[in-house]
Amino acid sequence: MAPLLATTTHYSILRGVHTPEALCVYAKKNGYSSIALTDRNNLYALPLFLDLCEKHGLKPIIGAELYHDGVSALVYAHGNRGYSNLCRIITHKHCSKSFDLAGELKAHFSGLTMATRDTSLLMELHRKLPVYYRITSLKRLPEAVRGCGIPALIVPWAAFITPEDYALHRLLRAIDNNTSLSRLPEEDCIPENAVIVPWEELRARFAVFEDAVAATEHFAGSLISKTDFGAPIMPEFNSDEPPPELLRRKAYEGAHYRYPELTRKITDRLEYELGVIEKKRYVSYFLVVDDIVKQSPRTCGRGSGAASLVAYCLGITNVDPIRYNLMFERFISPERKDPPDIDVDFAWDERDDVLDYVFEKYTGKHAAMVATHQTFGPRMALRETARVYGMTESEISTVTGKIPFLAMAAPMGYEIEEVFRLHPKLRDIPLDPPWPEIIRIAQRLLKMPRGIGTHCGGVIITPMEIASVAPVQISAKGYPIIQWEKDGAERMGLVKIDLLGNRSLAVIRDTLANLKQEKISINEQAWEPAHDPSTQRLLARGKSIGVFYVESPSMRLLQEKTGRGDFEHLVIHSSIIRPAANKWINEYIDRLKGKPWKQIIPPLSELLKDSYGILVYEEDVTRVAMAVAGFSYEHADKLRKLVTRQKSEEAVARYQRAFFEGVKQKRILLDHGKQIWEMILHFGGYSFCKPHSASYCRISYQSAWLKAHYPAPFMAAVMSNYGGFYTTQAYISESQRLGIHVYPPDVNASEDRFIARGNSISVGLCQIKGLSSTAKERILNRRHEGRLFRNVNDFLERCSIDESDAEHLVKAGALDSLSPKHNRPQIFWQMRCFYRSFNEEKSVPRFRSFSRLQLLRFEYGASGFLTACHPIQLVSHRRIPNTIKISMINKSKVNRFVVFSGWCVTSKTVATKSGESMQFVTFEDETGICETVLFPDAYTIFVRYLTWQEAFWVRGKVVDDHGAIIVEVRSIAPLKE
Repeated sequence: MAPLLATTTHYSILRGVHTPEALCVYAKKNGYSSIALTDRNNLYALPLFLDLCEKHGLKPIIGAELYHDGVSALVYAHGNRGYSNLCRIITHKHCSKSFDLAGELKAHFSGLTMATRDTSLLMELHRKLPVYYRITSLKRLPEAVRGCGIPALIVPWAAFITPEDYALHRLLRAIDNNTSLSRLPEEDCIPENAVIVPWEELRARFAVFEDAVAATEHFAGSLISKTDFGAPIMPEFNSDEPPPELLRRKAYEGAHYRYPELTRKITDRLEYELGVIEKKRYVSYFLVVDDIVKQSPRTCGRGSGAASLVAYCLGITNVDPIRYNLMFERFISPERKDPPDIDVDFAWDERDDVLDYVFEKYTGKHAAMVATHQTFGPRMALRETARVYGMTESEISTVTGKIPFLAMAAPMGYEIEEVFRLHPKLRDIPLDPPWPEIIRIAQRLLKMPRGIGTHCGGVIITPMEIASVAPVQISAKGYPIIQWEKDGAERMGLVKIDLLGNRSLAVIRDTLANLKQEKISINEQAWEPAHDPSTQRLLARGKSIGVFYVESPSMRLLQEKTGRGDFEHLVIHSSIIRPAANKWINEYIDRLKGKPWKQIIPPLSELLKDSYGILVYEEDVTRVAMAVAGFSYEHADKLRKLVTRQKSEEAVARYQRAFFEGVKQKRILLDHGKQIWEMILHFGGYSFCKPHSASYCRISYQSAWLKAHYPAPFMAAVMSNYGGFYTTQAYISESQRLGIHVYPPDVNASEDRFIARGNSISVGLCQIKGLSSTAKERILNRRHEGRLFRNVNDFLERCSIDESDAEHLVKAGALDSLSPKHNRPQIFWQMRCFYRSFNEEKSVPRFRSFSRLQLLRFEYGASGFLTACHPIQLVSHRRIPNTIKISMINKSKVNRFVVFSGWCVTSKTVATKSGESMQFVTFEDETGICETVLFPDAYTIFVRYLTWQEAFWVRGKVVDDHGAIIVEVRSIAPLKE
């Protein structure tokens, strides 16, 4: 047995330099047969480590370096008990302010073995659990250790593969200590000689410790760590009624509510699902999720769980899986081993209350959130490296502030240095020393862990104490979180429930509440927005700014190109609209509009009939692999996961061979098989299953219906909930284009949020920058007590707000209505007099009024947007001949060149197949919105000018792209103020 009993991976945050895989590969190459994971105070890498050991034929040893108050101890876990106790100790290290290392090891000793150089710790614990003295160098063992007969292990530091790794380690330590390399204390670093060497070399080096060498080999051979992870650990639901009977009763009660008549098709599907759920022991999971969902009146169950009729009948999801032919097996199947994963959206401002309910009901001992492993991106890697090199913030920002493109560096295979050299926006940045060295070193930081965060909504609930199955720490918001991200949690058998925040659910809620105040009531039980012609027309024309899920420029253009606004097509569009599917999007549009096409092979005709023969949803991959290559469901579903999660090329190649072997056995032509395989591969990266898209499209239709019929309350709710894809200014512009009058803040008219009255919207007090929550509360309380404010003094006397709050209100124009005969400087004077106890009866002196431009700048400064006009109207510029308004860019201008002035609303940079960059940019003016494209040639020249929320001259050619009008940009120039 050749054991490597200590490895420091890069999950020892800002200490280790290598991935777990690099260390496993290197250990195997150097003759080791077993390897221990001993990252500092964590098991972040454990799920990955176990898979890597299996892959490379290494025996895994689960352990950790427990470090506290300057004392380091390697602790190894034997069996289930040892693993649970190690998790508990790591949890207490992160969660307990009174953590004591010796005390914890005494309390949770079973199944644990410790190796340390700290003699005090050894003396205190050697009668409680197996302990060893850790030999790291050729030095005589301490007298106390020899006197007590404590055995020793050969466990030198093992963190580096080459001596050059030490420089990167020092950089990480300097980043962690927020200091420069020159000031980094050497004692805070791993020894420079911590390079892994073959076991035979270690045996020879430490031959003088003959007993320790033998003990090391025996210890590694006898210690057996827990490896049987993966069996789902389901939450328990406590009730007086047996859970299976309770679930059945609730499901049938819900079915009677959902359907006017329970047909044979419905009951057969319900019985089938209930049977599978009970057989796989998921009953309590459904009941727990049902209980959580009942804590909020408006939710959206989505993801693959929306394919379940049981979930639909319970009210967890809201899309009928029978009506829309949703595949239950995409969620749960008898063959599928991985646990179910139900995602539920709540209104974004209600989600924390739901989480509080979960943690109160299940206590912190049985519930925790899933973590995210935060890594270095290009900009952060450069910033942190530059700081360590002593660069000032100004010097750093000059370089890093111009890096919009670096996030694409890794997928495209670029080095950061190459990006600086090639990208048009970065070419002219001077990179004097030490910048070339900083860029070179920063490259090594990319994707390296730098900390732990909280998953956006993943919650784990376990029947046993959660710290006995996973190490737990506390998030920045105070929630307990396990140390693994979602894939790691699944690998270890922990079942995630996603409880997520959704702004559009709040938009719908607030719109309906606004309508209720206006004496307009919507019967939601009979509400069928997907059948409404006005809603369908709005979506078919791409007029969906503000509408959840379908408001991005690319989605609105797709709607325009297809001209379809029905539910079934919207579900297809929201799934197919992803970068890898560009080729198939155009083919889909052509087929939709009547282009003749023939299915590649007959078996696909029925499977893909609704999507014109094109793979659209994730489960299409599963179905096609089963039909074309004869895959079992389990095998086909693994292929689906592989291509949708961007796994290794090696794994893809393995499945490709199996796929074509199946094609051959089915006697399908090789060329046909290649076409089908190409369609499968276009799912690489982010993609959706049909139940997910159908669930979200239901919210889209509710949002679109409200916009079509009640645009003012709807747009007010969109802005109150801080919008979606666009800025508040863009939503105000959209409101004004819809004929809605938007009024600035007014203490006599505004509520806390935006509010609609008739066909007008009042900006909420919440939009005034710097206005305290106390001031807002007092203003609304005093006004609602019975009467409006009569004048400035009446307002200030009744509200008793701070002078700084009053100043913010005056600048925002919120007091203008209280003194209509006076201009803004005079109102400002009145306010100052009040706080200085001047005679309020004194006449207001004359002051010169602010210009319109000054007033508008005050408004923009106070809230970040304008209501009186579009921002582009503030920009003075020389008139260019033949300039037109955006509303005039229509089909009559196709194939002609136009010039217009536009406000940059949003942009998206993408890569062409050849790796060049191009950009889609949305411009608007007071009359309309225009989508443009800068192909690589234009992008290279003009990208340096483009800035978000600025005004530009744009010249380009109008083209008709499948019925959608866009402008191919030829030149761009900033408008001058």
